[in-house]
Amino acid sequence: MSGPHDTGARAPRVLVVNSGKAEAVDRLRAAAPDAGIDVITERAYAPMYTPDVRLHFVEDIADLTAVRRVALDLWARGPVDHVVAPSERSLPAGGYLRSFLGLPGIGFETANRFSNKAVMKAALGAAGLPVAPHRVIASLDGAPAAAAELGWPVVLKPALGTGSMNTFALASPSALEALLGSPEAEGLRRASCPLLVERFVEMEGEYHCDGVVSDGEVAFAAVQRYFMPLLGQTDAFTGSYLLPEDDPAVSAVRALHRATVTALGLTDGVTHMEVFGTEEGFVIGEISCRPAGGGIVDAVRMKYGVDLWRVFMDTSLGRPAGVRGPVAPLREEVIANCDLPVRPGRVLRVSTAEELSRVPDVIEVRMTTRTGDTIGRRLHSASTTGLVFLATAEPSLVAKRVEDLARAYVLEVAPD
Repeated sequence: MSGPHDTGARAPRVLVVNSGKAEAVDRLRAAAPDAGIDVITERAYAPMYTPDVRLHFVEDIADLTAVRRVALDLWARGPVDHVVAPSERSLPAGGYLRSFLGLPGIGFETANRFSNKAVMKAALGAAGLPVAPHRVIASLDGAPAAAAELGWPVVLKPALGTGSMNTFALASPSALEALLGSPEAEGLRRASCPLLVERFVEMEGEYHCDGVVSDGEVAFAAVQRYFMPLLGQTDAFTGSYLLPEDDPAVSAVRALHRATVTALGLTDGVTHMEVFGTEEGFVIGEISCRPAGGGIVDAVRMKYGVDLWRVFMDTSLGRPAGVRGPVAPLREEVIANCDLPVRPGRVLRVSTAEELSRVPDVIEVRMTTRTGDTIGRRLHSASTTGLVFLATAEPSLVAKRVEDLARAYVLEVAPD
């Protein structure tokens, strides 16, 4: 008897639950050129898609009931074979639809552990893995008591969220009181999920690990170090660089990554994991089962030849990951990806790709913002006017080249 996702001779039908990662549609088309694609998203993201993409709207892709209604309506027009959920906010809905409709891939329980930070940290703590002390609260009313119990400073954020949006580092009770009385707290008040209060981690460096999981085993993992801790950084040259294989942090972070994947139960897919380096050792920040943002995926491809977007699409479509470790680097240079600073307003002037390409060791520039564009106020750690990729002879040169880039970069905006 055929199952609900058997396609026979027909082309597969894929349902994409997505927010602002419109590039995912192009990635899906490249992986499955014959697939029929429908996208469930929010109206605010509609301008990011080309006119030929079939869009279906919900007010909030985190609303599982609303997403299910649209998916069932689409199912009534013909069977759905696969669900792709490429953005942080869409992971729970994607897992829910797979579990509800009996489709292959990451189910709701696993997707929830990789997106709901309260559930994630409970599972990691139960497995004996290092996470920051934290408390889960139902609303902002519980924040003062939770922070006092943990000790200052603390970080306050939603259990479900994107990047650093609605995430606040608070040094004292007065800082919390000021936040609660400001419009900035509105996102936390409206959050349709629990909130997390955790002790602020004093770090010596922030790292990330981007991996491929196949049949429950980590087949590949690339370790990078951020230029600086990301929280609160939008008007700065943020980014990261791939560490040499002999860097002591590489083996330590990879070991934590393997243990985290096992604790959270991922069998096939890609991961993006944030790790804090402290005097006492490494602490797990969080992990997700989708490709990283910014230029991270492309930096990994340049260094190792592993295309994490392609692996993500293949595993979402029920195909093998296609990566067998260990994977040797393709080039000796240190590859860095840099997000250019961004500020809200109407752009009067911004550097061109040609201008930035003159900086030493720059190997590629991709500008996404031009003179005349308007930059909105909804910014987070991955917001940028463009991406710059560097190839330096050694890690110590990365900071110098970022300084050279900062001197060459121009962004002038007017209030809009």
